Amino acid sequence: MSAFRIQLDVRWGDLDAFNHVGNVTYLRYVEECRAAWLNSVPSHWRDDEAGPVIANIHLNYRRPLGWPARIDVSLKPHSPGRSSIRLDHEIHSLAADGTREELHADGTTVIVWIDKNKGEPVPLPRVLRELAAKG
Repeated sequence: MSAFRIQLDVRWGDLDAFNHVGNVTYLRYVEECRAAWLNSVPSHWRDDEAGPVIANIHLNYRRPLGWPARIDVSLKPHSPGRSSIRLDHEIHSLAADGTREELHADGTTVIVWIDKNKGEPVPLPRVLRELAAKG
């Protein structure tokens, strides 16, 4: 699978006291991409019994990001386990013509499927395993 991408505008409110995007906001950008990707998955993986939780998230801050800016946030699933999947993320600034420019952050998220009542891992939905295997 090729990388899943969304484009976002940096908002004035995303800036911190040092006049650049605050570190937690990068994680929100990654969250937006992850939610959009899960919403785009073409199958009925959602149910009331089980769902995804974040087991681990790691982000490398490469360059400060300011305002105004338009960014490209990408996600690539791979390494499916019995109940987990790894997602690689990148955040790039965009040029006026929409081409990707500088890398501002990259990292990984591991999500685990759990039984919502028991809090225990359950098998990853087949459709997500297949998407990750296409890598």
